Amino acid sequence: MEFIQLVLTSTSLLWEEDLPIALEDLKMRIGDMSDNNSRFIVPILFSVAGIVATFWISGNLSGAVADYLPTYDPVPAVDGTIGFDFYFVLMILLPILLVEFVIFTVPFALIMLMIARVFRVATYNIDIMEIGQGFDWLRIIKRSVVPALFALSLGEVVISLLQGLIFRVPQIPHVTAHAIIRSLHPLLTILGALIALIVSIAIFAPTWLMNDSGIVAHVKPKYLEMRRCPETEGVGRWYSNLIGGFGILAFPITMFNRYFFQKFVVYEVPLSVSEFFVSLGWTIGLPFAVMAFIIPIIMINELIIGWSSTTMRKLARKLGATDVQLEQVGKVKTSADQESPDRSTYSESTEQ
Repeated sequence: MEFIQLVLTSTSLLWEEDLPIALEDLKMRIGDMSDNNSRFIVPILFSVAGIVATFWISGNLSGAVADYLPTYDPVPAVDGTIGFDFYFVLMILLPILLVEFVIFTVPFALIMLMIARVFRVATYNIDIMEIGQGFDWLRIIKRSVVPALFALSLGEVVISLLQGLIFRVPQIPHVTAHAIIRSLHPLLTILGALIALIVSIAIFAPTWLMNDSGIVAHVKPKYLEMRRCPETEGVGRWYSNLIGGFGILAFPITMFNRYFFQKFVVYEVPLSVSEFFVSLGWTIGLPFAVMAFIIPIIMINELIIGWSSTTMRKLARKLGATDVQLEQVGKVKTSADQESPDRSTYSESTEQ
């Protein structure tokens, strides 16, 4: 109970204190259309193109499935046909992700920071380090890759393990399986990934906040006396590596299972060059579709970074973090380094 009370009290006080600062900072960032904001152009175009393409592809695939399964309702919680289910999920997804990001990112980041302290306190100090502020358009897009792979992998696991609860996977007549599978499988993957994206953002957005705030874990000085290399790592990076590893590892396995094993072995779709490249296209292309829905959240994070990182640093200091600086690594002079100047000096003296 004390743990929960600390989270709620700290975050509520900081929201009350810093909300006016956050609004003013956001107003200045939006109003200042400087070269710094030009980095949003490519991500915006990427996101808009991906979202529009997802709507268009989902509509076509839904129509193709409805021709064979007109009463199929993939999401029991949403009444309607397959087309209505998909458009409903697509329409409400971004508002849900936005509300989730604004309300839960700071509290979840605080909870994750507390957990990291508990598990790493024996060997690591958790402190705050001043870091650079550069974050270009390429990094914005790259930041969406791992959450997208995680959502796709988690969605496939949910479809497999929770059939009938969140998803309904229809019984497919063998005579029409070849025609249905080509459209149904991509639809199930897209729908599962977009719903799982709610979980993915809840997990990864706090790691962005901790990374952007410069919260790091570094080996305590007493352990450097032992045979141990010095180590400094962002707490957010530690979490994203730990959790993102599931997505990176599971993604090729789940995609191979759905688009190659099930398609060509279970449902016996004839293997051809064209069918192989269609399956490969879904495997490569679907992550880009999911990334398009993540990028707007990343851009909002960039717009409020001044307030959110300040808030996170205050919370970290309440937990005992102090401000530290990175020690520069310098090259140790060896005998070989000393030998070169001596040789040049000798050469010059003999020439004189």
